[in-house]
Amino acid sequence: MTLLLDRRFAALFWCQAFAAFNDNFLKTALAVLILYRAHGQSALVALAGAVFILPFLLVSGIAGEMADRFDKAVLATRIKGIEIAAAGLAVAGFLTQSVPVLFVALLAFGVLAALFGPVKYGLLPDLLETARLPFANALVDFATFLAILLGTALGGLLGARDPLVLAVLVMGFSVLAFGAARLIPRPGAARPDLVLRGNPLAASRDLLRSLRQPATLWRAALVNTWFWFAGIVGLTLLPVMTKTVFHRGPNAVTVALTMFSLGVGVGSFAAARQMRGRISLAPARSGTILLAFGAFLVAAIARPGHFGFVLTALFIMAGGGGQIAVPSFAAVQAWSDPGARARAVAGTNILSAAAMVAASLVLSILLHFGIGVRPIFAGLGAIALVMLPLLHR
Repeated sequence: MTLLLDRRFAALFWCQAFAAFNDNFLKTALAVLILYRAHGQSALVALAGAVFILPFLLVSGIAGEMADRFDKAVLATRIKGIEIAAAGLAVAGFLTQSVPVLFVALLAFGVLAALFGPVKYGLLPDLLETARLPFANALVDFATFLAILLGTALGGLLGARDPLVLAVLVMGFSVLAFGAARLIPRPGAARPDLVLRGNPLAASRDLLRSLRQPATLWRAALVNTWFWFAGIVGLTLLPVMTKTVFHRGPNAVTVALTMFSLGVGVGSFAAARQMRGRISLAPARSGTILLAFGAFLVAAIARPGHFGFVLTALFIMAGGGGQIAVPSFAAVQAWSDPGARARAVAGTNILSAAAMVAASLVLSILLHFGIGVRPIFAGLGAIALVMLPLLHR
């Protein structure tokens, strides 16, 4: 926790925390609006996730090149400045209770988040020693999921009664993120001579090609992709399961997300402690076992009256996810070339975004055709078992 007293890390940490709150606040508030006000269309909840993630596929290539070409701290400030304008669109959506306007705002936030991704994770190795990366990533991961929790809690508790409060919050946290970004130390540009591509798809293609060498870097990127695939499935199904299986309202969604967030935090710090400053993917193996066990447990016991037991299963599942996330992203940061680190992060983001978009679309189809959450969780557990042998290579 001494990292939070380090000005180099603290400014980036709070910028990321405020931004993550806004991203997930908007997304989860929209999910609550859809589930409890807009005819309860569960498939639209999955679609909202896809709308937010899709920009990571389209602009991450350019984002990685920009983060290596320019000073990352300067880019962070400019991106967060533009985000204030996007927050204005979200304000209009909340005040008018317009789902289409909020979807457009969510898309804008997704584009800005995609641009910010290579900046924030590329900055960590510039600001900190390699031995401190596991705990730094654990703190960032925990803050991200805590932001999901707080965004959902405030969206559920206040959104149904007072959209003006939601509007003030989304604008206020955009301003706070901008203020924190201005305090991030400026490390200078990693590759000031880098020529930016005009074609974002070509840039993304080249990033994925370069990510394959060395092979250890590619493996770390794939492991991190596995975490985000599993994470989007869990986060998408949580509010749907709470309403359709347990017949509870937004407050129960908050409780479920609390357990999920705490699980990710505990798993993240456990992985960082296990690594002891050394970069290794070993914790991801035990994390995948825990994730599979938790997913199968949810599938087995998710019935009315078993809400408390399911919360425990979600905690186990999320703890496994935390043990996958920290070592995989620390490995991407440490094993990539310093002059191409932001592009390696961007390439990893492209893979993760592709997996999340695919998962969101498949979930949307499954939910639309009435497939319940229990078989979907069982399917996630089966995928984890398939992944496990790959992590032993």
